[in-house]
Amino acid sequence: MLWQMNERIDAELSEGIVIDYINDRFAVVIKDDVWTDYERKALHHNPLHIYFGYERVCAFFLIENVDSIDTSDAVFDIHACDEKEAVLKKEQYELEIYLADNQNQVCAARAITLSKADSKIIRDALEKQQETAYDEEGFDRALYKLQHTYEPFEMEQLALLKASF
Repeated sequence: MLWQMNERIDAELSEGIVIDYINDRFAVVIKDDVWTDYERKALHHNPLHIYFGYERVCAFFLIENVDSIDTSDAVFDIHACDEKEAVLKKEQYELEIYLADNQNQVCAARAITLSKADSKIIRDALEKQQETAYDEEGFDRALYKLQHTYEPFEMEQLALLKASF
């Protein structure tokens, strides 16, 4: 795990969800002011659904923890990733999900490993994203359109994969 329970994440985080590829794994941080005991325990005990999609030039992950965290979207841009070569070489992806409070302290964490087949779907989409001519303004416009057309739970219909843990 990148961070342990009660450890402070040393990064600027605003409330919401963010994803990055760090130390050979995807790290998803969901920040909220306060996490209840139920929500912290639910990350480990309730069904966890991971979706991945690629629409226009935007790759996105959707995370849902049943009865705890509503479907939340985290956009991943291979062009902004410091470890893009490692991402595109990886055969099987790991995902670490962290709940962080308003002090960036880890309140709950869970690590999962996606299947090789699901990892290939993600890698293929990220290779396509990498090969697509990049223009930050165009990416921002596509992201704005995607996020203003669909609520995160509605983006599930666009997903190329759904994995449950």
